Amino acid sequence: MSLLLVADIGGTNGRFGLVEFDASKSGKVDYTAHRQVTLKCANYSDMAGMIKACCAEFDVDMPKYACLAIAGPIENGHASITNLHWKFSVEALRDQLHMSTLHIINDFAALAYAVPFLPDDEFATLYASTLNNPGAPIVVMGPGTGFGMAALVPSHGSWEIIPTEGGHASFAPTNEKELAIKSFLLKEQNHVSVENILSGAGLVNLYRALAHIAGVPTREYTPADVSNKGLANEDPICRAAVLTFCDVLGEVAGDKALSLGAKGGVVIGGGITPKLMSLLAESHFLERYKNKGPMAGYVSDISIKVIINDKAALVGSAAWLINKTPALKNT
Repeated sequence: MSLLLVADIGGTNGRFGLVEFDASKSGKVDYTAHRQVTLKCANYSDMAGMIKACCAEFDVDMPKYACLAIAGPIENGHASITNLHWKFSVEALRDQLHMSTLHIINDFAALAYAVPFLPDDEFATLYASTLNNPGAPIVVMGPGTGFGMAALVPSHGSWEIIPTEGGHASFAPTNEKELAIKSFLLKEQNHVSVENILSGAGLVNLYRALAHIAGVPTREYTPADVSNKGLANEDPICRAAVLTFCDVLGEVAGDKALSLGAKGGVVIGGGITPKLMSLLAESHFLERYKNKGPMAGYVSDISIKVIINDKAALVGSAAWLINKTPALKNT
């Protein structure tokens, strides 16, 4: 029996979990961290300090195996969490903590890798195709603080992740309202990306642009304000903003499915979409998803699901650690 440490660490919180893995047991592996704890990143000066505090909370010795998903880049063995200004060497951190294996992966890579290992009840189906193609790529995308996107590709009975920067692709308006939104934003910046629309900041951008188009004054709303007031129909501009968000999300989902040949499905993660589920039917999400001219039939054969487990990245981290650490298979 091995005790595995997994985590999903952003700029505000570090969510940690312990996974019990027994390589001698046959059958389906349980990647769920049944013990979890959340720590405030601001309470610690560095990654090592937070990991040690996590183990103290769990009242366990430092595990020998760990996979940490972080909100930041990992290049050439060095990682950083942008909003915390934490930078560290993966090898040096592993040695400092006396671990045998330490994987550091991007948080969206962990979310994407979780998809094949999540149970069915941790997804909500937005659109069910009559076709099923388990041997085809899956596109995983998600609006949250930013807009993440990756492709999952079947490979020798397992899965490989193709990371992308699809959120920084140009926003492509498809009607007069969206052209006006893009025109408004182009007065402030020289490039309008998908992420500028489909993210927390994007909700505010949509609200500001639509208020300008309507000729009404704006308020200092946060992304949560726009979302909550739009859902509750307390502010007509906020309502228009979240409905436009849903429309564009459908459009982009179809674009990404086409671009990556994702006949295995579209999966939407991130923190925003599950909160807007009640509005998707009222919006033009599905119409825009299928609005692909001669390729309408192509995307109509591709199902769309939403991840509703907000700790899915912990599952992805555990699956990554177990499936990519040969030593665990031999314990």
